[in-house]
Amino acid sequence: MPKKRSRKKHRRDRGRAEEEISAIRSSLGEAYMHFNNTSDSDALDACIFEINALRSRYNTALKHYRDHYG
Repeated sequence: MPKKRSRKKHRRDRGRAEEEISAIRSSLGEAYMHFNNTSDSDALDACIFEINALRSRYNTALKHYRDHYG
């Protein structure tokens, strides 16, 4: 039984990691859309900051996924 439980946990954790990557990717797409549709300099700065933060989160999530599941 412990092996079966361990495999279930592994699949569940992998699914959560995939969902996190997908959510970050979606947020990144929205941030780029906002960036492309604004002309206000303060809003552009905010978009750039958000895009950089999301790219860092995305790269970290991908690295974690590859290290543990890939």
